[in-house]
Amino acid sequence: MNDETILYEAPIEIMAEAAALSGECAAQSVIPFGADGRYRCACTCERWEVEAESLETGLEAARRHTGAIAPVPSANGRMGVQ
Repeated sequence: MNDETILYEAPIEIMAEAAALSGECAAQSVIPFGADGRYRCACTCERWEVEAESLETGLEAARRHTGAIAPVPSANGRMGVQ
């Protein structure tokens, strides 16, 4: 098991820390909603909220938002974070 994937804090501590950092990209959420299997994705920066077709695409969008993976080119050829 990789030590980097283990949560050392309780969920309440994580949420309190994220709330304290409101306005910053401290935490992202990918939450199922509706009956069609879609996911609502958001960030504590309060400037990013999208819908995703699946959990995997929601997690990828969150990683792109934070810069953890490269942004995708937009329709006009410019690079941008979703």
